[in-house]
Amino acid sequence: MQDWEYEVADPDRLDEFIDAYDNGGLSDDERFTLMETILESFDELLGASGVLDPRWEQNLARLDRNIGLHAHSVWYWSCVGRDDPEEQFRITTSVRRIFDKHRDRLQTPSKD
Repeated sequence: MQDWEYEVADPDRLDEFIDAYDNGGLSDDERFTLMETILESFDELLGASGVLDPRWEQNLARLDRNIGLHAHSVWYWSCVGRDDPEEQFRITTSVRRIFDKHRDRLQTPSKD
């Protein structure tokens, strides 16, 4: 199974994933990977329901508080440089709020 953190994503298990992230005594590597599962689960949930779940704002706050750990995830899910919605995730627009807040940290240096 490739990219298992996305394969095991399940919107019905979001409470379980969030509880494990917040209270599971996980290492940074485990929390990083679990956040990818959480993000994919929220993306799937938005696709199925068409509305952002109320828990989403709390998850954005988690990303903000832990930006050092999740900088790559915020950059990835923000789809930097892609303005066509067809080239974005469903949660991209709201993840970009965190990207914009931490833009200086998340920008890749230009290759001059």
